[in-house]
Amino acid sequence: MSRYLLISLKICNGLLLIAGWAMAIIAYPRLPSSILLWINFFHQSPLRFEKNLAFFIYPFTQLILALVFGLVSLRPIIPAKIDNGQLRRRLKYLWQEQAWTALIFFNLILIHLQRSLIFLSHGLKEGLQPTYFLVLFVLLFFLIPAYRLRTKMEMSIYR
Repeated sequence: MSRYLLISLKICNGLLLIAGWAMAIIAYPRLPSSILLWINFFHQSPLRFEKNLAFFIYPFTQLILALVFGLVSLRPIIPAKIDNGQLRRRLKYLWQEQAWTALIFFNLILIHLQRSLIFLSHGLKEGLQPTYFLVLFVLLFFLIPAYRLRTKMEMSIYR
């Protein structure tokens, strides 16, 4: 159980949040009058709109997710039947670590979507890279069983 890891995860999330907002703020004035707000994943043409503040939906979503995950990390779900104080602390730590790690992946997904929209709005062909997107989602979904396994291992130590 390392406090430094948890602090590092929070710092990484903060840096990704800053990067998302910085990218949006720097790119917005340079965008053409017609921009993309969403990429259709079913091979339809992208949704184009006149340039407006809805462009900031991705960094705003990052901010909302950071607040939600921060609040969720403060209230771990630990069964009441676990009365061992040390085990409760370890499970709380794992809960927080999982929340902040998952948030990193969500931030990377949102930043990639936003970067893709900026490139496509400027007419650059490099838009959404499905491989990158798929790898992030697969890693995110592998985190769930990995943390469940770690939780079971922690609980078995104290039984």
